Amino acid sequence: MIKRLIQNTVISAFAFGVAALLGLAVIPLIIGTWGVTEFGLIVISRLLLPSGMMAVLDLGLSEVATQVVARAREHRNWTQASRQIAFLGAASIALALILSAAIWLATPLFVIAMKVDAAHLETFARIMHYTALANLIFVPALVWEGIVKGFERYNLLRAAEVTSTAAYVGLTFAASWAAAGFEVVAYIYLATLVARAVVIGIAAFVALRHKHVRLLPWTRDIRKDILHRCLLLLQGKLMGGISGPLQPFLIGLLFGPRAVGTYDALVRLSRLSKVVVSLLTSALLPVASRLDERGSAASFQRLGDLGLVMMPMFVVPPLASTAILSPQIMEIWIGPLLTPYAFWMGLSFLVPICAQYVAIGSLIFLTRPEVQAKLNRLVAVQLLIWAAVSAATLHLFAERALILGQVIGSIAVLPLQLRELRSALELDRNQFAKMIGTQFAILLLASVFLATIAGYIRFDSVLKLALGSMVFCLVTWALQYFLVLEHRHRTVFPAVGQLMGLTSKAAK
Repeated sequence: MIKRLIQNTVISAFAFGVAALLGLAVIPLIIGTWGVTEFGLIVISRLLLPSGMMAVLDLGLSEVATQVVARAREHRNWTQASRQIAFLGAASIALALILSAAIWLATPLFVIAMKVDAAHLETFARIMHYTALANLIFVPALVWEGIVKGFERYNLLRAAEVTSTAAYVGLTFAASWAAAGFEVVAYIYLATLVARAVVIGIAAFVALRHKHVRLLPWTRDIRKDILHRCLLLLQGKLMGGISGPLQPFLIGLLFGPRAVGTYDALVRLSRLSKVVVSLLTSALLPVASRLDERGSAASFQRLGDLGLVMMPMFVVPPLASTAILSPQIMEIWIGPLLTPYAFWMGLSFLVPICAQYVAIGSLIFLTRPEVQAKLNRLVAVQLLIWAAVSAATLHLFAERALILGQVIGSIAVLPLQLRELRSALELDRNQFAKMIGTQFAILLLASVFLATIAGYIRFDSVLKLALGSMVFCLVTWALQYFLVLEHRHRTVFPAVGQLMGLTSKAAK
């Protein structure tokens, strides 16, 4: 199980690294070819997909499907799983019909609310209609993807992700070369996502057929259990979504498409890093579900302990270095157009940095609704802070006020989230506080040092940026290995080496 988890994590890391680079490469092309306003309209159209703002309304269908399949692989009761999957499938079809109809019918109002100018009005409305139709496939595809995740076939998922992204980028370059309208980019994106969904649907069907799963009528108890889990996930997604995917929508209402384009460019790197890391940790959900189904409390606790300490150890240094070097990155990536706002891009990285400390803990406790409910309440507090700060500074910073609100909300709530996760995992308070405090001190001092060096050395090429970030990461990783990790954490490294066949069992 652990070997498969490591393999899935490595596969996800490589695949999303490639997909992320491809996705970032196309943004300057779109802005340079069609303009910031057109880029903003493309971003707005994607808000109405399950990968965008609609993610807050997807009822956690993918996560619940993953848990259903993972638990069935453990308890072997595929008859019960068949009934649960049937209910999830029916719920996804009903949700798809409701959302698609709502988007189609609300398009005229949406166009007015987003302040779309007359030159783009008809084209944008047509994009909305195609988006509504595409959701008829994308919403049920959430269940298909959850099933594939439950079988831990992440190699197939990531291959589909990279292939669809590569096709989107290649076709977008072709559209730019052919001087096509900006709407073609939106249609290309929808088409590549539909192709990806179909491939995943076929994979889910084959996997279930191999287990002789047939769709059976669900019982009242199954309906109540699935709905309870879905509603808890919906609660968390709604609160998290208001301070996340819904922000471009609010900016569009307040300031129009150009502000949406500016905001998306400023937060694209930080948001992408947060999404990539969350997708990497998604490989843990089937493992946590199977451990919880077995009643392996000690293994579950160890998984959470390692996640709370080692996840930020590895992930935060690259995020911190990117935040510090944001002005240089913005200059090379987008150019002088948005360089004056580079400070806000760097500031936005504090959101995914805070998220790394609770990412694994929050994920594994999706299997325990009582802990999940407590974490949801803390997200509600974070949301209130975000709303208050954003409203108070909106007149000063326009669309950037929403970045400031999210940063302050994340920092304020992080200690409470860590306390809740530590308590749920029954970790020693003093030892945990010492590890987190030492980790923070190392990262703070190293960040100040890198910022000082950046004031004297000009990082004016990708190679220089990569070398500077690499040195920063290596130094902070080494210091944390010796000063933060305890013996129980260090034993993971040789164990992983043995599982992957990199070291012999005799090696120490």
